[in-house]
Amino acid sequence: MRALVLEEFGGPLIPRELDVPAIGPHEALVRVRNVGVCGTDLKIRAGRMGLDVLPLIMGHEIAGEVAEVGSEVQGFAAGDRVAVNFYVTCGACRYCRQGRDTLCPNMRQHGFSRDGGFAEYMKTPGVNLCKLPDNVPLDKACILGDAVATSYHAVTKKARIDPGTTVALVGVGGVGLHALQMAKLAGGWTIAIDVNQDRLNLARKLGADAVIDAKQGPFHEEVRRLTGGEGVDVVMEFVSNEDTLPSSYRSLRRGGRLVFVGYVPELPMSLMPHEMVRNEYEFLGSRANSKQELEETVALVSQGKIEPVVDRVFSLEDVEEAFDALREGRSLGRNVVAV
Repeated sequence: MRALVLEEFGGPLIPRELDVPAIGPHEALVRVRNVGVCGTDLKIRAGRMGLDVLPLIMGHEIAGEVAEVGSEVQGFAAGDRVAVNFYVTCGACRYCRQGRDTLCPNMRQHGFSRDGGFAEYMKTPGVNLCKLPDNVPLDKACILGDAVATSYHAVTKKARIDPGTTVALVGVGGVGLHALQMAKLAGGWTIAIDVNQDRLNLARKLGADAVIDAKQGPFHEEVRRLTGGEGVDVVMEFVSNEDTLPSSYRSLRRGGRLVFVGYVPELPMSLMPHEMVRNEYEFLGSRANSKQELEETVALVSQGKIEPVVDRVFSLEDVEEAFDALREGRSLGRNVVAV
């Protein structure tokens, strides 16, 4: 099978001809059709994620068809259209039993520490398969496993957005544009913040109540102006760099929540505990999504309540163009690779 392999951090994705993976009784073989290209992929390639698993087939936003199932896999058959949940967990620890799959201490991830989707075939535990309705195309379905379901988890479990909640979304790229839609679906009043005017225009089309161009400098004063001086109930951070963090912190009203979805691995954050105490701020991390949340996200997309935002679909041979567009901030939504 054709595959792209990362053989050294900081290096290229090298085309290789590899054997089709052999599956065990609890596994499935997936014929990969589409894979999303995520900002985290840039960090993995650069060796910034603390991973030591090489060589590696990257790609964690995956959709395709089942090619083969193991003898113990139930509910799936060859030909089924599926998305793949990229967190491979033990299913037995306290976190898995609580539905907090991404905190499993035995967890591995497709495209991070286990081979992913930049290949014609991949194997995965049967429990990681998620069936796709016929009205959800594979080039959009692939990004549900991260860009869209991650937003669902962040909005429903961490930001806890209800009707009337005021929300500032810092960075409306591949994840932020879907979080915006999720926040609107939950009844939130939203402010989209970005340095890319095209993204802000798209955010408007997707329902943002206000937009702020962060190229003009710190944005917290404009957030407060738009909210009558109070600040917002929730700031959702998809950038979390040294330019955005100070304004994100100052955009909160008393009792507000700052939810981190994006991050810069090496960047610390300075906190003022007395400000946290005086204002009863909540600072929360939001990590990806569970298998159940992926299934719930698929249902929302199938019902037409959420629109997966795909900028361009590239061939596997042109994957570096997809990475370049992402690296240079030219993508509106997700770039997708057809395998």
